[in-house]
Amino acid sequence: MLRPYTGPEQAIKKPVRRTISARTPGEASAPVPFPPSWADHLQSWVERRPLPPWAVYLVLLLTVTLLIHAALWLEGSLPPGSVDILLIVYGLVPVYLLALSHYLNTTGRQALANFRPLLDVSDPVYAALEYNLTKVPRRIGILAVVIGGLIGVANFFSEPESWGVVAGASALQTALGLLDTIFVQVVAFYWVAQVIRQARAIDRVHRLTSRINLFRRDPIYAFSALTLRSALGLLLFIYAYLLGTVYLGLPAPNVIDMVTMSLGGAIALAIFVLPLWRMHRMLAEEKRRLLLEADERYSLLVGRFNRDLDKGRLANLDATGRAIASLASQRETLAKVSAWPWRPEALRSLLSTMAAPILLYLVSRLLGRLFGV
Repeated sequence: MLRPYTGPEQAIKKPVRRTISARTPGEASAPVPFPPSWADHLQSWVERRPLPPWAVYLVLLLTVTLLIHAALWLEGSLPPGSVDILLIVYGLVPVYLLALSHYLNTTGRQALANFRPLLDVSDPVYAALEYNLTKVPRRIGILAVVIGGLIGVANFFSEPESWGVVAGASALQTALGLLDTIFVQVVAFYWVAQVIRQARAIDRVHRLTSRINLFRRDPIYAFSALTLRSALGLLLFIYAYLLGTVYLGLPAPNVIDMVTMSLGGAIALAIFVLPLWRMHRMLAEEKRRLLLEADERYSLLVGRFNRDLDKGRLANLDATGRAIASLASQRETLAKVSAWPWRPEALRSLLSTMAAPILLYLVSRLLGRLFGV
């Protein structure tokens, strides 16, 4: 039987050296445990703009693309006024990851609000949970810059062709390619760190769950909306890049990229499932408990029915028989309740997204064999 979690304040609150002002209304009731990262500051700046966040990121993409083109126009390596699709793609990748990070934080905040009916915590503890779910510590942001920058430099100089810099390229083209490589690696490392932190934060929230109702599914499904979007965001990035290598002439990915993308489906599935695993175990335990109780009641009713029948108390048989039928129907309904904390269509959408490129590839190969194209 599930026992209520005691002492959530002790699990969440840790000694801190300073108090940092809250950034959202939900955080206003308690000091936050760590300073936010540079990406969190960027997202706060985006949310203060008069435009919706997606429009701000679109403007950011257009600005980055224009600056890159303007530099090459002035240098003369690109005809003035012309547009290079590859340069747009190189600017799109880091902006996409930044926008995805922002979107996941917004989704996480809403998911926690939907899950709150299952939590028995004070407002300060809830604010701490929200902060940990939607913010990344400054030290991790700095680590992303350092490690991502080192990986970017090593990746670029090992295979500059994979970043669009061919032999004989100008110093400006080389510098832009290097900066883009570093920017992509930094933002990618940050996004990975964010996904890991959100998975741990979801697990922490599930540990604080004090009550579960198998037939009240909406709060139980809340965090699957976040993990599904994280997984789909990764798959969309991988498939868009692969399509770009085929139709837009993007440089072929290097060995590390190919290994990562080959494992992309398994990684996406892990991103979706693993943060929800504790809740799955809790649901399975609660389902098992309810089934055991139903079996015990069923056994008692059947025993009573047989005793009344043996002793000739026929007047009681009808009521007991109806109770047995109702209990059997209840148990059958309970046995069909899923112990997985997501809607069936959520898993189907993820699996279909994973399978779609494979099916398209097989169909294209078949058509090529049939029609010689």
